[in-house]
Amino acid sequence: MDIQITQILFQAINFSVVLGALTFLLYKPVLKMFDERSQKIAEGQKAAEAAVTEKNELEQTRKKMENDLKKERATVLKEAQDEAKEKAQEILAQARKEAKAEKSKLLDSWDTEKAALLKEAKQDMADAVMAVSAKVIGKSLDVKAQQKLIDSELETILKNL
Repeated sequence: MDIQITQILFQAINFSVVLGALTFLLYKPVLKMFDERSQKIAEGQKAAEAAVTEKNELEQTRKKMENDLKKERATVLKEAQDEAKEKAQEILAQARKEAKAEKSKLLDSWDTEKAALLKEAKQDMADAVMAVSAKVIGKSLDVKAQQKLIDSELETILKNL
């Protein structure tokens, strides 16, 4: 077993060529793939963090909008209730006014009817008194005497009512 320098040198060159070829053809592309993969993973993590951040912001915005809507809804409801109370008071006041007017109208009608009935009753009473006095006295009285008699009798009757 002899050591041959040429053989060692040839083996060293061979090894260097294979090492260079493997480095150039395999090692660098694999490292490049790993770097690209690391970059994609980093980008994915950044995108995931951005999505989480955006989701949190959207959730906060949604909660804020819900709170604003609740406040606005409460305000609108309060305004509607106040308006309904005002309308109810207006309607009630209008109904009272109409009822008062109707009552006044009915009282006026009743007073008018009462006056007409009293006038008619007065006339009937006068006729009855005239007929009775004519039968009792045996003759008819003059207009002045009849009127005086009728008035005194009517006052007596009205006092008794």
